[in-house]
Amino acid sequence: MSVLRGAEADYDPAPSPEALAGRRPIVAAGVVDGWQQGPVLESYQGGPLDYRVVMKVKVIDSLKGVKGRESIPGGLVFVELDQGPVIRDDSLSPEKWKPEKSVEDFAKSIPAGTRVMVFPTERPAHEQKVHDAGGRLPAHARLMSVPPQGLVFEDPLLAQQKSGQSALVGGKEPLGVAGKSPWLEPKTMDELIDRLRRNGFSE
Repeated sequence: MSVLRGAEADYDPAPSPEALAGRRPIVAAGVVDGWQQGPVLESYQGGPLDYRVVMKVKVIDSLKGVKGRESIPGGLVFVELDQGPVIRDDSLSPEKWKPEKSVEDFAKSIPAGTRVMVFPTERPAHEQKVHDAGGRLPAHARLMSVPPQGLVFEDPLLAQQKSGQSALVGGKEPLGVAGKSPWLEPKTMDELIDRLRRNGFSE
């Protein structure tokens, strides 16, 4: 999942999955349904552009805030993520520099069908000037943002091994540091879903 790992984030970490679920308006588990180009924003005048990528998630298990939400049409959540740094090319003006990672790179690293849990919120309008809106969304759909702990994937190879090692991987930040952490207790996505349901997150 290194394709999503960027600079270290300064944030107040939730001590457990259920603690984060309590803070977020939406909690859903499902599978990656594909990737598309996200908005391209101006960073500062004369500077390189700020590229975003969108991960589409097909909801299978609705835990909080999904049902009846107009911004999740057809059970699809559109998660906006940072596309990463651009490639400096001094032969071009900075606004023409392109990102190091393409949408296809994200799709290869985290292919469709990968199990994922998201803890998103509807994204407000971008503060920066939008240079390009990116791929179109279905009617009424909204881009979503997730906090540093708000993306949890299941590694399919680890899930098959049944070695006792957790198959869950933090998308943007590691799930836990060395030692015990409630984040490391579930070993599979099913266990994580069950844990949240036991803690009252179900709809």
